[in-house]
Amino acid sequence: MNQTEVERAFTEHHQAVYRFAWRMSTSPEMAEDVTQDVFVGLLRGDLRFEPSRGTLRGFLLGVTRNLTLKRLRAESRWASLDEEQVVARPLDLDGARTGELVGSAVRALPPLQRDVLILAEYEDLSLEEIAHTVEATVGAVKARLHRARENLRRMLAPLRAESSQGVRIDGTA
Repeated sequence: MNQTEVERAFTEHHQAVYRFAWRMSTSPEMAEDVTQDVFVGLLRGDLRFEPSRGTLRGFLLGVTRNLTLKRLRAESRWASLDEEQVVARPLDLDGARTGELVGSAVRALPPLQRDVLILAEYEDLSLEEIAHTVEATVGAVKARLHRARENLRRMLAPLRAESSQGVRIDGTA
């Protein structure tokens, strides 16, 4: 890619790259570093986008995922990438806001489930694009997405119970 194409790619996709890196790492600093590394790699020619293999956005998010995982492993923040791990414990409400609870629940998902959920729900990628991005089959993506949604449903069950009793999330009636 030439400099003009990289600049156009940056303008169109840097926010999606940053958001994905931030949601994976929960660190604004790491997300900034990864975003910079993605586009510097593209500019230097270290990364080669092949349009026949998918969209530029999917390619950039795949690179983002790989760089973020590499940094997280280097920091030993992920002991395991076990996608079968069950984390579905109900969350303690204690006056927390819905958005904060959902964010906590998403961050608590096992990494492979969290990746596909973020790409599907927040970045609006198709199953095929997600599969290409995470280097898995569409079937594996479907399974991870199903497990992620089930884990979220279990973790956020207290929200459903609270709302059905007419109690708001902030604890008032």
